[in-house]
Amino acid sequence: MMRNVFSIARKEFTDAVTSKRLWLIAGIFLLFSIASTYSTSFGFRIGAQRTTRLMVQIASSIASATAYMAPLLGIALAFDAISGERERGTLRILLSRPIYREDVINGKIVSALAVIGLTITVSSLAAVSVSILLHNISVTIDDVSRIGLFIVFSIVFSFAYYALSLFVSTFSSKSSHSLVVSIGIWIFFAFILSVMSSLIATAILGPPPTRAITVFNMSRRQFGNFTTPGGATPQELEEYLSYMRKVSEISGAIQAFSINYHYTQIANSLFSFAAGPLEFGQRGSTIASIPTVLSTRLIDIIVLIVFPIVFLVASYMVFTRRQEK
Repeated sequence: MMRNVFSIARKEFTDAVTSKRLWLIAGIFLLFSIASTYSTSFGFRIGAQRTTRLMVQIASSIASATAYMAPLLGIALAFDAISGERERGTLRILLSRPIYREDVINGKIVSALAVIGLTITVSSLAAVSVSILLHNISVTIDDVSRIGLFIVFSIVFSFAYYALSLFVSTFSSKSSHSLVVSIGIWIFFAFILSVMSSLIATAILGPPPTRAITVFNMSRRQFGNFTTPGGATPQELEEYLSYMRKVSEISGAIQAFSINYHYTQIANSLFSFAAGPLEFGQRGSTIASIPTVLSTRLIDIIVLIVFPIVFLVASYMVFTRRQEK
């Protein structure tokens, strides 16, 4: 049984690493990561930004690129995993052999994990290495640990989208349908839901106080320094903070239905991003320890792990019970 799984996995892995699709996504992923790190380091050189942990800030730029590219990598590997075989007529031939249906899907999963792990690890380390060589950045053990954890969580995040797209592919007759649905779900989670959550929060709370908008504009011009926001009184500042805090809570509760939100929360905590709109004035001032990050983001980590498991189980159920015609 395991021999069949690894035979299928080996074939799928070979097909994946030799496909133009994977090389295109990996190339774009690497270019985005390098461009993001260069932009960040350039900002520090001209004095637009300040930090005592340049490596952490550069790694956070890689995380920004990964948040968009990792799901596309998972989708690219899965959207035609089953539907493509079905469309080409090779699935019936494969299942006519003395092989279990579970072996087919297990082999594809093993291959996908290997490809996703290899692509994200190489791309991330390449971007970090380029930054170190170009800008002579010193790296600490803590930096290496954070980058390592980030790579692990990014692999799980990409695999979550693989599992989602695989589930869609198991009951799709055409790869094009599977691709459209998978991309549509990604667009909804990555872009539309965040906008919807803000609109819903505003609809629930009503428009912000007029003076609060003025406070926000003056504060933003001062790079998020809320200690002296352009002459605002303490009452006006508290009014603004209270409103934005409620917006953040409602928006976060809605976005919690998105796997992207949980991944972003983990990455933000690892690299001292602002976890919400009220914290951007403190960005880069302190960096939580790794044990603190893991403990405070435990729910996000659990969701990130459970999400692909749920869709893998659903894929097994659909694929093993569906009659191929």
